[in-house]
Amino acid sequence: MSQEHLLWLKMYLKEIYKASILENFLDLQILEVEDGKVTYNTKIIDMHSNFYGFVHGGTLSSICDVAMGVSCITLGKRVVTIDMSISYIKNAPTGSTLTAVGEVISNGRTIMRAVGEVYHGQQLLVRSQASYFVTGDFRENDYPQSI
Repeated sequence: MSQEHLLWLKMYLKEIYKASILENFLDLQILEVEDGKVTYNTKIIDMHSNFYGFVHGGTLSSICDVAMGVSCITLGKRVVTIDMSISYIKNAPTGSTLTAVGEVISNGRTIMRAVGEVYHGQQLLVRSQASYFVTGDFRENDYPQSI
């Protein structure tokens, strides 16, 4: 994709994340958007945590799914998750700032594959992989100009 498209996508995502959607709840902040790759960070708050005071596995899974799915969108495709696996390696306490990276590893016409990782500092917390079904193109003219 062109740099212009990637810049548009980054601005689009920042605007859409203001709505009441999962990405808003997770408070994902976009750090970097490239062809086939996206990097986010977020600060873990009580609502993201389990009753032990650590980030909930569902929160980590959701962060991975978003990062991997958006990495597919950077290549101009609309996708939906069709399968996902995740390995929980370590945990982090409430108050931690996490970094998530999603990257496309297979850019097929109908099926895309991506990998995701979540870090607390240099410590790897989660490694995941997923398959995404391509439902169409994700282009600027598909959306209202107000977004």
